[in-house]
Amino acid sequence: MPVHSTLSQPVKAGYLVLACLSLLIGVVGIVTPLLPTTPFLLLSAWSAAKGSPRLHQWLTTHPGLSKPLRAWQQDRAIPSSAKRLAILMLASSWLLLILLGFHWAIISAASCLFALIGAFIFTRPSPQDENCITPDNITMYKGCKVYSDIRAYADPEVFHE
Repeated sequence: MPVHSTLSQPVKAGYLVLACLSLLIGVVGIVTPLLPTTPFLLLSAWSAAKGSPRLHQWLTTHPGLSKPLRAWQQDRAIPSSAKRLAILMLASSWLLLILLGFHWAIISAASCLFALIGAFIFTRPSPQDENCITPDNITMYKGCKVYSDIRAYADPEVFHE
């Protein structure tokens, strides 16, 4: 991105630190139920684009991290699996607050916040290519010699024989 070349070195370093910290928090969020992952990955990608083209390139091409980042950057979309997981984690967090006996005011505030976050997540579109069959996700089956055979395995409704 051309933006990073006009910034001073200290500003670039600040963006790089922000990118690394948010990436670290995002990766920790993958395994921590109460910590979100996607917002921190988005923050990391945004700040890396300004501070470190190399880190930004790594993030946008990483096999595990690039798909949700690209979906958000291209379509402002959230994959359905991430939506389901986020809603489940919000509900689990709310239930945990109740089970741990937090004050009703905290539970009420968290309920409002979680409802807003859940509504935002739920109303985002899913990526257009989410259910598409691409060469990357086609499994070769024994006996499939031609493309039509592969399509028959991938989408049985294609052939009505």
